[in-house]
Amino acid sequence: MVDHVVDTNVLIVASAAESSAPRYDDVPADLDQIEIVFEWLRQFRDDPARRLVLDEIFRIYDEYHNKLNGQHFGLQVIDLKIRECLRTVPVEYDGDGFGVVPAALAPVDNSDKKFVAAALHDPTSIHIVNATDSDWRQQKALLQQHGVTVVELLS
Repeated sequence: MVDHVVDTNVLIVASAAESSAPRYDDVPADLDQIEIVFEWLRQFRDDPARRLVLDEIFRIYDEYHNKLNGQHFGLQVIDLKIRECLRTVPVEYDGDGFGVVPAALAPVDNSDKKFVAAALHDPTSIHIVNATDSDWRQQKALLQQHGVTVVELLS
């Protein structure tokens, strides 16, 4: 079974299915796309064999919490997974608070490096999940060279 590091945009888009959720630029206007992401997150929530991956010091979780609150579907799923099926991995952070990755992965967006560092801990069993961040598609070949798989919910 594969475990998942969930990019914050997945939680934001899935939460956009609720009328009270915050609206961000990366939320698609297409309701069908929102539904695809919502459904993926619902299935993730409901499957106890699919674990959430976070760094041991919870900086990934802190990012989630900075964008959403406990009333939003995305954060509710994360909180449930933390209680029921969480996998933590060590992630080293640099002086600026960005995840440390091999030099060859320096082109990866700084804000995404913590996700990559977590996936690199065990790339055969940890995948990154993305909905709307185009940076992942731009770095796909580079990430694949290092064994990192990014699951694109929206193409």
